[in-house]
Amino acid sequence: MSERAPLTPEERALPYAKFYDLPITPIPAEKLAVLEGGPIDPALALKIEDRNDLFLPGDLPCEIGYCVMPNGTGFLANRTFMPGVTPEMFEWWFAWHSLEDLRYRIWDPEDHFYARQQNREKTLDQSLPMRERTWGTQHVVLEDVGGGPDPLILEFRYPSELGYDESKVGTKACAAMMCANGHGPVPGQGIAAIMTHFIREAEWGVVLRSRFWIGYGLVDGRLVKLVPDGVSVPLEAVRGLFAHNLKEFGHLAAILPQVYEENKDNW
Repeated sequence: MSERAPLTPEERALPYAKFYDLPITPIPAEKLAVLEGGPIDPALALKIEDRNDLFLPGDLPCEIGYCVMPNGTGFLANRTFMPGVTPEMFEWWFAWHSLEDLRYRIWDPEDHFYARQQNREKTLDQSLPMRERTWGTQHVVLEDVGGGPDPLILEFRYPSELGYDESKVGTKACAAMMCANGHGPVPGQGIAAIMTHFIREAEWGVVLRSRFWIGYGLVDGRLVKLVPDGVSVPLEAVRGLFAHNLKEFGHLAAILPQVYEENKDNW
């Protein structure tokens, strides 16, 4: 966790600067218990080969937890109820926050520094469905997931590119989805991951189901295990990302309805 950097006068004048000053939403006790309880049994984890099981009704064996898999890759899952949030808000957030540094920083003022959209023209194209203003774009990100500020590239993909049944996105099975191939600034160096954020509508809001498969990546359009055989992703790296996910999405759930209401037309 980092100290909050002071805002510049220009940032302080932005209409959403007030959200930067809010205290971080506490992580619920039941989630802290999972974090402190240690890794789950890998047999409960959703294998990346079975990722389309997310579309099945009900819950999967692990909705909240983390572990290192027998093949050396990392896995984490988080489930976040987001009261007052709609699928449209969630899709809007991923497009909107990537256009100015402070928008990403209000998401987690202690650990987020910037997320810079590399395809601004597409993100600003109002002729596209909101989800497609993020799908197929790239964010250059600086954040701290426990080891200090760390740069990464998030390549947001159309779900079909990551092997999902894209026809089910926007249906009762899955109201919205954001998925990405994440890696360091230099491909092949550092830890890579496949990230998925899966939204279901629920009474009074939505349920966000997040999954990360650490040590996998997209290479020449193919999903491959990047961790060499006999090598494992460090458990502390998986735990750190899990803790960060609990924190950032709990806080986003608290602020998103108001941020959206006040800024939905402020591109």
